[in-house]
Amino acid sequence: MAELKATTRYRLHGMHHVTGEVDVVLEQGENLLGRDPAAVATFDDPQVSRRHALITVRGGVVEVRDLDSANGTYVNGERVMAAELREGDRLRIGDLTLELIGRLLGDRRQTQIVTSADGAVMVVPLPRDPNATRVVDDGVSAGVVAAPPPAPARGVVPDEWLDSDVISEERLRSIGVDVQTCGFAGIGGGMGSFVWADLLRVSGVPAEAIAVIGNEERPYGRYERLCRNSQIPPHERLRSNSDSCPDNVWGFPAYAPREIWRAIRGGDLRLAGRLLWQIFGEPALVQTYTPRSGDVFRAVDREAARIGWPAIVRFGRARAIRRSAEGRLLVIASASDEQHRRHYAISAPFIHLAVGYPSLQLLPDLAEYREAFDDRTRVVNAYEQHDHIYEQLRAKGGTVVLRGRGIVASRIIQKLYEERHNNPKIAIVHLHRSRLTGGHTYGSSKREVDAEFEFQPFNWPKGCWTGEQRATMERADPEERKQLLEAWGGTTTADRRDWRRMVQEGLREGWYRSEYGVVKELAPTPDGRVTSRISNTLAGGGTLELVADFVIDCTGLIASPERSPLLHDLIDRYALTRNALGRLQVANDFEVTGMRHGSARMYASGAITLGGPHAAVDSFLGLQYAAYRAVEGMRLADPARIRTLNGWYSFVQWSRWARGKAP
Repeated sequence: MAELKATTRYRLHGMHHVTGEVDVVLEQGENLLGRDPAAVATFDDPQVSRRHALITVRGGVVEVRDLDSANGTYVNGERVMAAELREGDRLRIGDLTLELIGRLLGDRRQTQIVTSADGAVMVVPLPRDPNATRVVDDGVSAGVVAAPPPAPARGVVPDEWLDSDVISEERLRSIGVDVQTCGFAGIGGGMGSFVWADLLRVSGVPAEAIAVIGNEERPYGRYERLCRNSQIPPHERLRSNSDSCPDNVWGFPAYAPREIWRAIRGGDLRLAGRLLWQIFGEPALVQTYTPRSGDVFRAVDREAARIGWPAIVRFGRARAIRRSAEGRLLVIASASDEQHRRHYAISAPFIHLAVGYPSLQLLPDLAEYREAFDDRTRVVNAYEQHDHIYEQLRAKGGTVVLRGRGIVASRIIQKLYEERHNNPKIAIVHLHRSRLTGGHTYGSSKREVDAEFEFQPFNWPKGCWTGEQRATMERADPEERKQLLEAWGGTTTADRRDWRRMVQEGLREGWYRSEYGVVKELAPTPDGRVTSRISNTLAGGGTLELVADFVIDCTGLIASPERSPLLHDLIDRYALTRNALGRLQVANDFEVTGMRHGSARMYASGAITLGGPHAAVDSFLGLQYAAYRAVEGMRLADPARIRTLNGWYSFVQWSRWARGKAP
């Protein structure tokens, strides 16, 4: 008799707290999950998007891809954009968790004999993955007795273990999880983690005592992508001060003197003279100096090599933070790939949390349009990769609607202005909810407004970093801090003469104009464009229809902890306090006091702490200030590990930096 070829039928099985048992049979090919009637399973859950995720089955390979859903797709507790699924994996969308079950058909070699509750003998296929949960499905009887569940997979932390506030490091080691113990652990791997590790290194901490969990080879990797997508290539300048130097804790020499020196060495005395005048005349006589992004990234590369950053980074994605039974704080991370699931843990008495912005922001009406029509080509966020827009405009021309009036919008206008040199048939409609009649005020100061833009050299007044406003912020109570942030911050753009000239030129020539109103609906047109139906907010009222080739959302990024599975789990698990803006509450030294565990301490920095003791938390200098306060707090808690960075020791460390020598 010919041997039967084994085939696999997959399904998803789980329980919903409202609808009860859920069972989804997956066919070969594509299987849509969501609220769309065309989905293989529709879920009446507001947290599930209309087209939430797509599961593709090809032979024995099952893959899931998130369709840019509002609340994300999770595999074994990790948010993913795409992942290969194996039997026993848990898929979560909205409030529903489903387990992937595979049933082998026609393979007589891969079976086991079990006995049902009524005594009948049954043949049940074995799971393909010996570490997966064994589920018996005979298609008829609900009383089948399966083999007992296997022990936890080697090297993988079971989800149920994370239900505990305290986890034993030795217990993790017993199931094959690599637990590394070090003096200082960082989470994030971006610029916030880098400046913290840099400060530790120049304060006498060896590289082997520091571990930073991240998934970028370079600390500026994600930041650089956001810069490029929002039209800040290496030759363009950032909105950052000369002495905001993430590669240099002393800030000397700053970026402007370095650029002047390079210009002199290159024989460009005119550029050197202009830059020299700029740093002495800013901001009253000339526009403020800002460094080129490429110069900053090259400087960070140099410092990363100097402090041994490659040896500090542990590649992976942090899944959970727990207190350990051994008296330390424990970070559980995933280093899984398409072939293997693997977790590891880092245990340390000091942890630094710098995870950045959890996700991109999309205005509600734009998010609804993308979900309803599955159109991520015509409607984009400025921080997403969207070069296709400029390529089409360059070739065919067209109209672009901009939403948001901050510095990102200014960058996009500059890019579109440059593309008009290739094709003058490019028009911009800048849509605002209302007119900007006046700038923010604080004391006797008032920001200038022109052509619907509010101007300020940086995101915050310079006094927020090291001056009187920084001290005021630290002294203020939570509600006062919220009011100060509203006065000092807001949506602003840099006061650049070239940007003003572009807007004025566009207004005069008619290729740039502003409209005002609230978007009621977006819909595609038969010819592949997008119509925005708007309720006009000006005195005349009425409605307006804007037809455009593309809509670009320039409103920014989201820092809400709910959008980060790691932060959401941490706050819920330990009932951590939030500040007046809903972010993570930290002390003046940026300690998350609710995570104290014996002598162990946790500190945080970046956008997740906005509303705390410092305003400019997501700037280079703000990250350095938070790192300085955190390291000083660690030094006071354990003075034997960290040296004080002042006096002769500080000079020696600076001289080593200047010569490119390791700390």
